[in-house]
Amino acid sequence: MVGCWSGLGGGMAKPPTKAETVANALGALILKGTYKAGDWLPAERELADQYEVDRSTVRRAVRMLAEQELVVIKSGVGAQVRAGETLQRDAADVTRQVGDWRGVHVSITQSGREPFTETKVSEAVADARLARWLGVTTGAPLVERARLQGVVGDPPFQISTTWIPPETMAEFPALMQVNTGPGGIYSRFEEKGHDLMFEESVTCRLPRAHEQEVLEIEASQPVLTTWRRCYDQRERIMEVTNKIIVGERHDVIYRFGGRP
Repeated sequence: MVGCWSGLGGGMAKPPTKAETVANALGALILKGTYKAGDWLPAERELADQYEVDRSTVRRAVRMLAEQELVVIKSGVGAQVRAGETLQRDAADVTRQVGDWRGVHVSITQSGREPFTETKVSEAVADARLARWLGVTTGAPLVERARLQGVVGDPPFQISTTWIPPETMAEFPALMQVNTGPGGIYSRFEEKGHDLMFEESVTCRLPRAHEQEVLEIEASQPVLTTWRRCYDQRERIMEVTNKIIVGERHDVIYRFGGRP
């Protein structure tokens, strides 16, 4: 006898719960524009009276809206309609220059918005972690390029820090400059004939105190952390970049298979 799994069929759909009904009603108002980006939803007590439910039902409904990425819950304050659209970055953009831009700036400009970057360049020393990522000795001199990036008019969505080892700096002393020219450092590498290859690892965690302040987020909002290494044709590590990305403001898209 052959068994059949019937988890998706054979039965009537369950009616929505009270919380789902409230979430659907509020979600429709958000999508309609009654509650606009940045607006705060009414207080729990007000919503409970409006929809004739108890406050625990309202809390469940608001959590559903947060899971649908329609609102952000701020502890002790309330629920705020998400501001702006989530930026989608094609990870492949790091491998190509479009106009004056490369990487995340390509996705921003193609969406019709204006990117911003605040850059600080300084000297640094390799700790054990950076020594491992860059293949240098602990204590080796590095150049650090720290950037805060986002879309004009919105809070920043990422902190991006690049460390450049001595061998790369000897070949590209201009990387000490804040503005490295159209396309950034990867375009400078390619201009000298380097064939670049990248590898990237991605994890997720809660933000640290200074990240909360700089990125304007709550302690409960998760961030993506990426480490990307750039190699040349000799498999020499040219630089390593660490990014702290606000998960709800930035989707990273990876493509596999077929032709680019």
